[in-house]
Amino acid sequence: MKKSRFGEFGLIIANSHPSLGKEIAKKLKVTPLEIESKLFPNGELDVRRLCDVSGKDICVFSSLHANYDTMKELRLICKSIKGANRIFGVFPFVRDGKSDHIKRFGENVAYKDTAMEISSSGVEIITIFDQHSGQHPSFYDTRHYRLRTVHHVYLMKILIEYVMKNSKLYDSVLALDDGGFKRNKKIAEMLDKKVSFIIKDRDPATRLVSIEKSSIVGNVKGHRVASFDDMLQEGGTLEAGAKIAKYNGAKKITFFVVHNDFSMNTFNRINPLLENGVIDKIYILETVPLINKEKWHKNLVVISPADLIADVITLIHTEGHMRKLFLEI
Repeated sequence: MKKSRFGEFGLIIANSHPSLGKEIAKKLKVTPLEIESKLFPNGELDVRRLCDVSGKDICVFSSLHANYDTMKELRLICKSIKGANRIFGVFPFVRDGKSDHIKRFGENVAYKDTAMEISSSGVEIITIFDQHSGQHPSFYDTRHYRLRTVHHVYLMKILIEYVMKNSKLYDSVLALDDGGFKRNKKIAEMLDKKVSFIIKDRDPATRLVSIEKSSIVGNVKGHRVASFDDMLQEGGTLEAGAKIAKYNGAKKITFFVVHNDFSMNTFNRINPLLENGVIDKIYILETVPLINKEKWHKNLVVISPADLIADVITLIHTEGHMRKLFLEI
């Protein structure tokens, strides 16, 4: 990659998603700078820089998931490379995205703490992707720390373009709830498809969804349905959505999900639904390393986000325009 006014480019890949980081490095045609990130016997992080960063423009690539203390790893990496001309961060996933507003009395917004940790880590520019709420970028502090720019880019663009190329395979778009309606409606317009949405009937005591009593506004009967979501965790929303769609006559249902923020329970819940055909396919971008990767049914399909993320890194390093990567959904 060409040299910018911030110096020669250098890529540091945190230990949080090394396979995606290496794929991005290959796209950029660079050799990652060497660091050592491991755990002490008591479980504490031990991070050591093994490379020269003097006068360089350093990108720290990390998936900030909750499988270990990725936030502290980021901060320790940044502290170890203070000799760099500039440090910027590219984070395909940022933890605590579901805790983005107060829903119940006494509840905190965890994402604000996460945003503050990133803001004070030492990075000057960050790119975050497909945040659960449009207000997330405003939680970062660009006044009191070195951080001055927050880019919010949608990897959902990759999934939409995939469906555009295979448009004949899908008849309509389905939103799984009112929260996802705006996104799916916009995507349906891009795809020139009709959109429907589910109204769930929940038991007030147990909060369980009744498949038979839930309804769909719109028509999915006989349709091959596509549904888009930013995140899959335990899988309850997808399971209910698929069952309601099939109960209402959908021929097939395929989910397109950006962030696979899976727990250990996700495999046990979702994989059987792929095996028995309740869910026909799920496409993910694997912004978090996939748990039980070799055990998943073949109809859980990974599409790599490496090309788009590599473009983001190049544009930051060369001070190019990001507007071509933005998506209004």
